[in-house]
Amino acid sequence: MLADNMDGRKSTGIPKLDDLIEGGIINDSIMMLEGDAGTGKSTMAVQYLLAGIKAGEKGVYVSVDESKKSLYRNMVRFGFNLEEYDNAGALLFHELKPHQMREFLDKGVLGIEEQLIAMKAQRLVLDSITAFALLYETDAKQRSAVHNLFDKIRNWGLTTLIIAESAEENHQFGLRYLVDGWIKLSRKKVGQERIRTIEVLKMRGTKHDTNEIVYRIEKNGINLYPSERMLGGDL
Repeated sequence: MLADNMDGRKSTGIPKLDDLIEGGIINDSIMMLEGDAGTGKSTMAVQYLLAGIKAGEKGVYVSVDESKKSLYRNMVRFGFNLEEYDNAGALLFHELKPHQMREFLDKGVLGIEEQLIAMKAQRLVLDSITAFALLYETDAKQRSAVHNLFDKIRNWGLTTLIIAESAEENHQFGLRYLVDGWIKLSRKKVGQERIRTIEVLKMRGTKHDTNEIVYRIEKNGINLYPSERMLGGDL
């Protein structure tokens, strides 16, 4: 069972990723998981929530991009029975429609505060924040709204993983400066193959590995292969 370690960190659900960041994500912090389509962002986010559930914590998945039916169905292929955890009250899925997003973000809320408090959730996934950039006319307004939302999340004591597509919009309004940590997933062509790699670009309060490391999406989810690190673009 992957649980919190003695330093107040939460496991990512991926042991070799935990090894790169001194055992896991610092409690109550906000992490950004950035990557293009097909890099496994949602899969990694689910593994993060499941690590918490196995440690006796409850988690919430707020989705703007994918329906509950679609996510739950897609995760079955990895042996992740999200419906079971949902029925047991350990997992809450909340679908947030795009037209609701700005209304909630302007207020610094998610619209499920009562449920979060009632279930005593400790982990949160927001999937994704990229569409947020299109809702505001200026970078300053975007940054202010995100800052308000993050303040609320920290007050609730949630350790949060925010999913973002690889896009300039994420950097224009300073998202990478507002989060406590930043993990990037990439797909790169090496010879005739497409190789997936992970980089820890930022992790406050943590001495983290700075190398680009190969990972694969396998039948049990995401697994890292540190011995296959990419150096200068070569395996």
